[in-house]
Amino acid sequence: MSMEIMRRLEAIAREAADQRAVELFGIELKGQGARKILKVTIDKDPAVAVADCEGVSRDLSAKLDVEGILKGGYTLEVTSPGIDRPLRNREDYIKHIGKLAKVVAKTAAAAANGKDTSLTGRIISVTEDAVSLENAKGLIEIKFMDISRARLEIEAR
Repeated sequence: MSMEIMRRLEAIAREAADQRAVELFGIELKGQGARKILKVTIDKDPAVAVADCEGVSRDLSAKLDVEGILKGGYTLEVTSPGIDRPLRNREDYIKHIGKLAKVVAKTAAAAANGKDTSLTGRIISVTEDAVSLENAKGLIEIKFMDISRARLEIEAR
């Protein structure tokens, strides 16, 4: 798919999300021909409800059909990021201070443990260029540029 089509899809998805007072968390288009899958992820505080997904799906589907952007048919999936959601940017870390996260660093040295690239800890603070996690080994600061990927961990209650 061209970047222009993806920009148009994102704009339409954002409009549908805004109309339902939810945040557009992400958009992904996979497949080809009639096997295309448009996955739209929405978020809302404190949580996304099934009704939110249904509403965005209805609104978005109607708009996509009118616009005719996706030729050859498609399947639309509207979901929430879940409780083990990815942490994509500084704002996500700030939003989830106090929660348990798993961070995968680009190198073991960046993870400050010298053995592997993965570390799990509670998000304690966020600066302009780094996040501080606390675990049994203490406080660990890791720069955003050294993070390969991260997500919240599911905590047992």
